[in-house]
Amino acid sequence: MAGKVVRRSANLLLQCEWGSCTYVSSNMEDFCSHVCDHLRLHQQGAGEVNMDCDDEFCCLWQGCGFFTPDNSVELARHVYFHCYHTKLKQLGIMALQSQSDLSPCQLDTQSRNMIPELQESFMCMWDQCESSFDNAEWFYRHVDLHGLSAEYEVAGKENRVLLCGWKDCDCSSKSRSKLREHLRSHTQEKVVSCPNCGGMFANNTKFYDHLRRQTSLDQHRFQCSHCSKRFATERLLRDHMRNHVNHYKCPLCDMTCPLPSTLRTHIRFRHSDVRPYKCQNCDYSCKNLIDLRKHMDTHSKIPAYCCNYEDCSFSARSLCSVKAHYRKVHEGDSEPRYKCHVCEKCFTRGNNLTVHLRKKHQFKWPSGHPRFRYKEHDDGFLRLQLVRYESVELTEQLMKEREKQGTPLDAASTCLMLGPGPEAGVYDRTVADRDTESSD
Repeated sequence: MAGKVVRRSANLLLQCEWGSCTYVSSNMEDFCSHVCDHLRLHQQGAGEVNMDCDDEFCCLWQGCGFFTPDNSVELARHVYFHCYHTKLKQLGIMALQSQSDLSPCQLDTQSRNMIPELQESFMCMWDQCESSFDNAEWFYRHVDLHGLSAEYEVAGKENRVLLCGWKDCDCSSKSRSKLREHLRSHTQEKVVSCPNCGGMFANNTKFYDHLRRQTSLDQHRFQCSHCSKRFATERLLRDHMRNHVNHYKCPLCDMTCPLPSTLRTHIRFRHSDVRPYKCQNCDYSCKNLIDLRKHMDTHSKIPAYCCNYEDCSFSARSLCSVKAHYRKVHEGDSEPRYKCHVCEKCFTRGNNLTVHLRKKHQFKWPSGHPRFRYKEHDDGFLRLQLVRYESVELTEQLMKEREKQGTPLDAASTCLMLGPGPEAGVYDRTVADRDTESSD
């Protein structure tokens, strides 16, 4: 691969983490070839055996736990992604070394080798190409070559631009570097990964933001006016506030979402009964790989997670159990912080306050919205968030739909114009509506 990527990859230390292997290479081709040998021997039943998972379609990469019921191609695609992920984590180490003012990631390391669910294959959709790959590294290199070899087209009298050849895309770029960067929006390629927690990022800036979010709270000087969260930089605050504004409405219910990805997830979990991920040990099935991995922990006799607090021997089969233990036992998080805004009654957990609001005060949430949201106030208590913010365009769409249905605009659907909000031209609407008045 040409240019900047080759220079950045020259000093990489790519360490194999398949089973107990300690192989190290500085060459991506050699590294992938080495891992391919592990995969081949494993599927032939001649490789290293892991007592926790000896299935031929189980990944033996340390800290992973992925398996696929009967698909060798899916397993290969997954294992090759570990090669690519290993490279990104090395680039993350190099990026961190260049930023002396940043502290390393403080998050749990148990997810450092967990990689996302992958598509069926990596398919290039460049005009008249449609090549497919099982190795993410080769796919991203292939697409980058399209950007490098694209020819300039005349645009106007003097301007020349590079046209994106991706299917159904009409974007153009003035420079080759911009075109290559644009292509990552089609491939979802990431360029760096956190070496501690494994999170992947589209650029170094987002990686640095990931680290800055973990700085001590006394350095978080910028506060969100809608949920009271604090951030280390003004740009992080702006990025966060966009998540308060909903632009997209579910076609099947009244749920509104800030992003298309959020809406897709909502439809998948709330309106679909498809459960493609099935447990090989019982009849359990679920909608995503993360839930399946959590479920598989229930079949293990050995606790998968241990408390990191000094001299603490607590262990559990799920990470959330360990985190709950840590908050309650070591951080003293047993003081009631959730307060009812109607009767001032306090609770230690948000779901207890939710049950109280529904049963005692007859509050309800709009169709499609799965839960109440709570906002931290100046006194440190979390109370019900009573408004959600929607774009002007979405609000107009919702009002037109109600008019067509002949539904009157009641208190829960009336939109009031705000002053300066998280974005220009934003409406608010009540999230929780109350059927009747009630008091203790």
